[in-house]
Amino acid sequence: MTDRRLDALVYEQMLLTRHALHGVAPWARLDPLDRSATVLLARLAASGPMTVAQLAEAFELDVSTVHRQVAAAMKHGLIERIDDPDGGVARKHRPSDLGRERLTTELAGRRSSLERVMAEWSDEDLTTFVALLRRFNEDVEQVRGRPWPRRD
Repeated sequence: MTDRRLDALVYEQMLLTRHALHGVAPWARLDPLDRSATVLLARLAASGPMTVAQLAEAFELDVSTVHRQVAAAMKHGLIERIDDPDGGVARKHRPSDLGRERLTTELAGRRSSLERVMAEWSDEDLTTFVALLRRFNEDVEQVRGRPWPRRD
């Protein structure tokens, strides 16, 4: 027997990712960052400098995939390669000044879009939604053994 609540959740999650990943209203912005650049910059901003191998492990992706994403971000001036601040031999990556600026602009644009969408929501509804979404994300991270650093 199928639990209809989980079926509904699967469907709503599919729609949520569609809305979030496509450059359509209400998400349309003049110069949005692509998904991989946004996630890379957010992770580097939260965790500090990381090697491609560390990023690949954090994202559970092949090193070659992350290397291509980092190379593309570097080509656009969003990420810079630096010596390991801890003295290791591997080179690490961090957001450039432009990357930090673009990430800030991207997240502000997303915030503005969400404010429009949720303008009629009560404070209680918004607080509940954020708490449940965070709980969901943290449970996914726990199951996968890959916690995402958060600013609290």
